[in-house]
Amino acid sequence: MEPVSVTTLPNGVRAFGFVPAIEQLLPGDLLLFRPVAGTMTSRGIAGAQRRAGFAADHAAWTHAAIFLYDDVMVEALPVRGVVQSSLYSRLPGHCILVRRRPELDESIRYRVALWALGRIGKRYSHLAVVGLGWDMLKGLWSDSSLASNRQVVICSQVFADAQGEMAGKRLAGCPYSGATTPAHLSATPDLVDVAIGWKKLV
Repeated sequence: MEPVSVTTLPNGVRAFGFVPAIEQLLPGDLLLFRPVAGTMTSRGIAGAQRRAGFAADHAAWTHAAIFLYDDVMVEALPVRGVVQSSLYSRLPGHCILVRRRPELDESIRYRVALWALGRIGKRYSHLAVVGLGWDMLKGLWSDSSLASNRQVVICSQVFADAQGEMAGKRLAGCPYSGATTPAHLSATPDLVDVAIGWKKLV
């Protein structure tokens, strides 16, 4: 395991002592996250995904991002919308799963990443987010309730749309009319899990 310099890392990551081996990531890779210590929001999302019929190991993933380069990723966040951020901002408080569409060539991977980057600044519809949250609280987070909130820019939808647009084929198991959730992306057979090592900081 090759050591990594700590000079450009956030203090929390330095204290943690390890970082993912990001050189093993490719542009357009999916990054799925779940908090190590569940929050009210993450528990609500995971519970809603279980009620929608997903197995616990898929429902546990509550946030998605698209890898670009170095430690840079694109993600959709409440209020801020689609933003570019650092993978390190999710450490050390999150577990990470990397998934990849193995048949894509390098040019398509870059196009997926650039398509996501082109969504920077796209905002959430606050009214639609409230409606989606209300559906979750009522236990109605299903394809039909998500369809009515399709204008919501959610993290997992950005990845699904980028894949569909640039690869020319939607991911298996991801809805056409409703919103794609992190659980959809964890469960789809079109993506494979990628084992990413960790490096010790020096």
